[in-house]
Amino acid sequence: MFNLRQANLQDLEALIQLRLELLWEVGEIKGDSDTANLAEATRKYLGVKCRWVSF
Repeated sequence: MFNLRQANLQDLEALIQLRLELLWEVGEIKGDSDTANLAEATRKYLGVKCRWVSF
């Protein structure tokens, strides 16, 4: 059985890692240089979309 809950700030790095792994798997990430930029862009995106992320 799964326990669902709303993500919070402590989940941020796990969410970023999950997104990177998914994009790697489907071939959207071509190399390591893409991952750092994409991770930072994801942090910024979540900062705009999620109130629990603060910079």
